[in-house]
Amino acid sequence: MKAKLKEYELFTKLFIILFIALFTQAIIISLFIYHQSKEAYINLFDKSNEQSLVKIQRDFEMLNDNIEKTLSSIAENPGVESYFSTENQPALSQLSDLKEIHQMTLGFTAISPYIDYDLMIFGENGRTFVGNDLIASMDANAFFQLEIRNKIDQVSASTQMVFVDFGLTQKNQAEKSILFVKKLQTSLNRVYGYAVIAISSKQMAHLFSTMINPDISKIYLLNEEQTVFSSNEAAMIGTTSDLFTDLTSNGTKAIGSARLTRLPLYRQNSTLISKVDSNLVTNQMGILFPIIFFNLIILILVGGVVFSYMNRQTKSIYALIHSIKQNKETAPNAHVSIQGTYETKVLGSTINQLLDTIEESHERSIKAEKKKRILEIQTMQAQIQPHFIYNTLTSLKFLIWQGKNEETITGIDHFIDLLRSTIGKKEELITVGEELNSVQSYIHILALRYGDEISTRIMVPEELFSFKVPNMMIQPIIENAYLHAFQSKKTGFITLFGKLHDDSLIFEVVDSGDGFDTSLTKKTTDFFSGIGIKNVDERIRLSFGEAYGLTIESFIGVGTTVRITLPIIE
Repeated sequence: MKAKLKEYELFTKLFIILFIALFTQAIIISLFIYHQSKEAYINLFDKSNEQSLVKIQRDFEMLNDNIEKTLSSIAENPGVESYFSTENQPALSQLSDLKEIHQMTLGFTAISPYIDYDLMIFGENGRTFVGNDLIASMDANAFFQLEIRNKIDQVSASTQMVFVDFGLTQKNQAEKSILFVKKLQTSLNRVYGYAVIAISSKQMAHLFSTMINPDISKIYLLNEEQTVFSSNEAAMIGTTSDLFTDLTSNGTKAIGSARLTRLPLYRQNSTLISKVDSNLVTNQMGILFPIIFFNLIILILVGGVVFSYMNRQTKSIYALIHSIKQNKETAPNAHVSIQGTYETKVLGSTINQLLDTIEESHERSIKAEKKKRILEIQTMQAQIQPHFIYNTLTSLKFLIWQGKNEETITGIDHFIDLLRSTIGKKEELITVGEELNSVQSYIHILALRYGDEISTRIMVPEELFSFKVPNMMIQPIIENAYLHAFQSKKTGFITLFGKLHDDSLIFEVVDSGDGFDTSLTKKTTDFFSGIGIKNVDERIRLSFGEAYGLTIESFIGVGTTVRITLPIIE
């Protein structure tokens, strides 16, 4: 898989970049749609919530009006004043007053269709009246001992709303409650008692519980002390918070994900606070998944179209690449096929022109290299010929100086034969037989100078005589052995061997001379002091490659072996 991706790296990178671009665009569009939808939905929710809050505001005012009517009816009833203001009232009169009070309470209309309340009257004469069948949790004496009584007396308003953490009946005794208390006064403005309507905080929450989703919206009713006296969040009832103090009336403020709205309640100096969780409102939209699904479908469709288009456009490029690779393996200089878009066709034509130019340059380089190699070989050959002629003439001069005329004449004859077989031949390659004839003539000349002290033998099988070898290849090796191998030793032998081995033609020149240390550099070794043996090695390597050439093994006091490795040339 990794190799495949690397092979189609251009297509892969382009597709990844385009996919990232499409994916980024989809995310941006999704976020934009989601943000706009969220803002629109929240604004719509705010309008709906505002209408609900206004209704709660009206219902609270209506509740207060109904409570005020009820309490006013009690305060204006003569039976109430007679029953709760008289100390020593006859039993018959008490019974008459109670009957009148009871008939009054039966005529009261409900203060709210969904709120239950407790009605109680406390008189200074110690009498208590309970307006329903419940059992009172306190009597008049206990009520007058409460601290709220002093607070009520200090305010001039005849009807007041007070939040307490208890109820007035056994049923609601443990519940936080709101008490609507009205002073009962005589015609002379003397307070003789209190009429109380008690509503539990939970009952008060019925004003808004049916029209508000408690998971999203929290409603808080606060009195003038900023104490929450009713809420659909039970834990907040009875607490005091500074969170709402900086809210303006009829205004909305965002704090984090919460949106706080404040409306005044025009009765009892109260306030209505609405707290809405924007995140929960947004979750109710149900638009996030459709947006993601829609963009995913668009991404898949557009991605498929882009993939198809890119594949079609880059197909010609990869066809060109495959054509180049195939030609490289089969026919390196073959032209590539031209197809695809305009750019691909121009690229293919340019590649074909480059291939033609490279092929022409390659052919010219090969021809130039061949000419150079031939010139180098000829130069080496030209170096060897004067060298051996000089050495041969030196040997003949040495014979003449010794007065050996007959040997000199024999030497000159062999020298003429040697010149005829070497300088007279223009071919680079000659047969092994011809090379051995030249070697034999040269050995005769050397023998005239050195005598029988150094014996030379040629042991080459006749089946090798027909193979081709470079001209004057063995003679410089024999000459080098005569000149340098016997400096300390005065006698010895030189033997030339020939054989076939591992598809190579092998010649070995073995001498029993002084030997030398092969670890020394060639510059300090007398064996390599002449140009002949070096030129033989370079000619062979230049003609046939680095696998062929000369190798030397030598041991001090034992002798030296020079091995010539050549290809088999029929």
